[in-house]
Amino acid sequence: MHSPSQITVGQPSRRYDIDWLRVILFALLIWFHYAVFSLGQLEGEGSSMELFNFPLFIIIGVMHQWRLAALFVISGMGSAFAFRRRTAKKYVAERGIRLGFPLIFATFILFFGILEPKKALTGLFTIFPGSGNMPYVHLWFIYNLLIYSLLLTPVFAHVRKNPEGLIVRSVQSVMKIPYGLGIMFIPAVVLFINALLFKPWGFGEVGMWWEFSRYLLYFLFGYLMISVKDDYFPVLDKIRIPITIMTPILSVFWFILSESITIPNIMSGGWVNEGYAAISGTTIIAAIVQSLHAWFWCLFIFSWASKFLNRPSKWLAYLNEAVYPTYIVHMHLTFFPIAIFGIIGVGYYFGLALGTILVTAGVMVCFEIVRRATFFRTVYGLKGGHEEVSKLYPYNRIESKEMRVLVSIAFHALAILMTIILLSLLISAEIIDGL
Repeated sequence: MHSPSQITVGQPSRRYDIDWLRVILFALLIWFHYAVFSLGQLEGEGSSMELFNFPLFIIIGVMHQWRLAALFVISGMGSAFAFRRRTAKKYVAERGIRLGFPLIFATFILFFGILEPKKALTGLFTIFPGSGNMPYVHLWFIYNLLIYSLLLTPVFAHVRKNPEGLIVRSVQSVMKIPYGLGIMFIPAVVLFINALLFKPWGFGEVGMWWEFSRYLLYFLFGYLMISVKDDYFPVLDKIRIPITIMTPILSVFWFILSESITIPNIMSGGWVNEGYAAISGTTIIAAIVQSLHAWFWCLFIFSWASKFLNRPSKWLAYLNEAVYPTYIVHMHLTFFPIAIFGIIGVGYYFGLALGTILVTAGVMVCFEIVRRATFFRTVYGLKGGHEEVSKLYPYNRIESKEMRVLVSIAFHALAILMTIILLSLLISAEIIDGL
């Protein structure tokens, strides 16, 4: 989860739009997870709500096709900026700390893996354990990102060592195809081939089976596009209008296909297990539409972000730093209000609005606590230690060393209490849900 706008490559090169997208997409993740996991509360609200429910399902369905893809592209872009000033060995070591430590902490502490250490450890080293057996739960994004970073490090090293080599020249050639047709369609063709080869055989869920290679490709695309950023950003300007026209049209086609085709799991994969042919005209058409749809959405948001969001803000650095720790804790804070609102009979849409606000406020409180507790920063996904903490209020206002120590003890105690509360909320939500 490198921050592209904080990386210097040669001359200062800041891409605020990429960081803004990172912040916005992770903020949308809070809303998305609350909306999806509280869908059961729509039952019994009556036919009068169907008019509102239909757009909701379209929004959720369409978002699910591209939001994670875009986040993996952003992560690949961040790796491209970061790798240019690091050796391969240092990059791998930083990835291990930045991604691995929070992953292990969440697995064994935040998700109670310490109670069944053998099961948790086995889950960590099991290839595609299934969504019900992932000890890291929603941190599968981090799990996959760590694996992708390790797998592609040789490619990254080769690209940096050969800036005029075949890979870079090939990507530049794609960017220079007239009218932006290269960047629009060649990555989509690669994604289509991936779907054709792997999608029929296994249900794609949370980055496993055919989605593992799919998101690996998005991560690689992000890296390669920044490797030729002098060609990439100008071509975004050229395709902005056609992409804006075609993307919603593709969304309509995607929705019609996903609802009308009788082959089960046509968008999720694994229909061979249901007795259907691996490849047919129908599955080919569905794979084409799905690949184009997801990739065009990525280009759509990146092209408009490059136009309007590539500018500094006093809030950007703060919000960007908050992304990782808030992502780690947000699920603990999501299930409890869903369970409470379900018991007291709060309407779905009012609950969604209020719940999203409560979860957002809660994760920001958690962020403010852990960023001031030196020994909790790494496991909650924050860079730096004492030197970063000393810049924050109230440390930067205290001159007495003894008082600083007392304040530090207080924030570490708060971080421990916060962790206990997060665990309690998770347990409470399960108990309430089982009533």
